[in-house]
Amino acid sequence: MRILILALCLTVTPFVARTQAQLAAWNVSGTNAVANNPFSATLLSPRVANAALTLGAGVSASTTSNTFGASSFDTTSLGAAIANRDYISFSLTPSPGFNLNIDSLAWNSGVATAVTQFNVALFSSATGFTIDDALHTYSFSTAGAAAQSVTLSTHVSLQDIAGSIEFRLYGWRDTTGTSTFRIRDLAANDLSISGTAISAVPEPSSYAAISGTLMMAGAIWRRRQAKKKP
Repeated sequence: MRILILALCLTVTPFVARTQAQLAAWNVSGTNAVANNPFSATLLSPRVANAALTLGAGVSASTTSNTFGASSFDTTSLGAAIANRDYISFSLTPSPGFNLNIDSLAWNSGVATAVTQFNVALFSSATGFTIDDALHTYSFSTAGAAAQSVTLSTHVSLQDIAGSIEFRLYGWRDTTGTSTFRIRDLAANDLSISGTAISAVPEPSSYAAISGTLMMAGAIWRRRQAKKKP
């Protein structure tokens, strides 16, 4: 029986196609959120059907060039930002027959002018949009925040995703701070999602190989059983 299980593992594993790369990325150079909302990914893996940046209903799209963002991020707590739908959203959907493992996110962000403090929290539809579900938080008090890079490969809910997934960057400010927030243009991609696209369904030719392996393993097991008989 151990031989049978081992044979199955060795047979099935090669047919699970894996590719480690950027699944989707956006370069906001030359665009703004009024002209392009939603804004489709400027780089898209062939194993991802679509990916887009958009805005929450509580904010107003900005015309500022070389950014994707909005004004009206004017709440002063995370709970209020969630309730008011003050966020930048980015989502992706795998191509038919593929599941997604999300390994990491990276992005450049900022505001119109320096502030006393602006705060951001990352959430996903797979892990929830309630106040205790934040995957990552950061604060900054300059016009440009430090580049953010978040590892997500340890989050079980973000692995083996069969359908669409949405991420949200909720923003809120100090009482005297700015009400703008945006993805800003730096070098290369300004927002990227990296991970693995998995084809978990074997091709038709694979079934024949699996069947042959099962027959071979079964024959070996029967011969061993026969040798055990007196």
